[in-house]
Amino acid sequence: MILPRDKQGARFWLGYVIWQIAAHLLLPITLLYLLIRARREPGYRQGLACRFGLVPRVTPGSIWIFAASAGETKAVGPVIDRLLSEGHRVTLTHSTPAGLETAQRLFGDDARITSHYAPMDLFWAVRLFLARIQPAVLVVVEIELWPAMLIETARRSIPLAHVNGNLVERSILRDRARTGGARLALYRLFDVICTKTDDFADRFRAIGVDSEKIRVVGELKFDQPVNAIQSSAAERICSQWATESSRLVLTIASSVEGEEPAFRDLITALRQLDSAARIVWVPRSPGRFNAVADLCIAQGWTCARRSTSLDKDLGGTLLDDCDILIGDSLGEMDFYLGLANLVVVGASLVDHGGHNIMEPLAQGKPVLMGPSIFGIRFAADAASAAGAFQSLPTAAALTARCAALLSSPAELAQMTAAARAFTIHHTGAADLTVTALRPYLPDLAS
Repeated sequence: MILPRDKQGARFWLGYVIWQIAAHLLLPITLLYLLIRARREPGYRQGLACRFGLVPRVTPGSIWIFAASAGETKAVGPVIDRLLSEGHRVTLTHSTPAGLETAQRLFGDDARITSHYAPMDLFWAVRLFLARIQPAVLVVVEIELWPAMLIETARRSIPLAHVNGNLVERSILRDRARTGGARLALYRLFDVICTKTDDFADRFRAIGVDSEKIRVVGELKFDQPVNAIQSSAAERICSQWATESSRLVLTIASSVEGEEPAFRDLITALRQLDSAARIVWVPRSPGRFNAVADLCIAQGWTCARRSTSLDKDLGGTLLDDCDILIGDSLGEMDFYLGLANLVVVGASLVDHGGHNIMEPLAQGKPVLMGPSIFGIRFAADAASAAGAFQSLPTAAALTARCAALLSSPAELAQMTAAARAFTIHHTGAADLTVTALRPYLPDLAS
């Protein structure tokens, strides 16, 4: 698409200039931040040249997909599979090591796809990247939008697509308050937006996106295949545990630091049940792995860590006296969810809006959360109506509901059946997304 200055308006371009000045002034701090993060996650010190746009050259005409981290990469995986099957080549970029690692696990050494860090949002870094890649289209996954990435790509008349898009009312109000709506104007650069629900579509229209650009296709995460190796490993561990006791398993998925004391209290309460539940606790950030393990050990609980108890292929034994399994690995959520009879998803007992509930639902696992679910409202409302999900108003209420379900096999089975039925009903978004992208994909016959 062409991006004439007069069409976008002086305020738009002034905002972009101010952003670029700020991004360049903050560059030393950004580099320092990457070095500090690298102390905990060494992947941050790798691929620095790529962050300045110096990626290896590829044959022009690939599909550039920006998937910021692990969740976005997994979400777009089914779309990539379909694009590859049609003969397209993909350049996949990320902001985090978790995104790169997830891409490697999903696609291995497939020569049709390359994976790098995305360029920093500096106009010259993006231009260098574009000159070396020469993509046919840019596809941005979910909510992370970078002005230079979008504007510099559009300036080269390269189509822009937004997939698995969501736009919550809270984000609209925040962006208008902080930037006068400058970030919201970026959505109007897209040639097509594939979103999840009619409510999201209405919000995109409300910020000025043309209706003909919007497609309601559903949630991509429901189309994610479950990792067969991880699923098999979970079945093996569950069978092992079942021969030794009848304890049910609760997985705490993607917890964040501020809610760890509440989850400690929840576990303490569940250990008082007649048949004490076994807990799988998976912190969101690798930086919390040791802290959560130390917290559990301080309570006197018998703990095992995935990193030391199981080998790289998830082989090994978890003894029956293991009260808590600490999920201290990345990219293995299918394994941790496969162990569960019930799942509690984190970032909901603090005001973070909640993390992904589609992954557990896709495995037919009933899901509970705390009160903060504004980030996943679209899925939460539908899953709640189907009887597969509940949001509880307080940590105490969440604890009580967990205890009730784990003490009532019939009620837990009913909620599990609802989760399975809900997932079957909500698949198909990947096919609809590829259909929406097709007008902007390169002609393979030419």
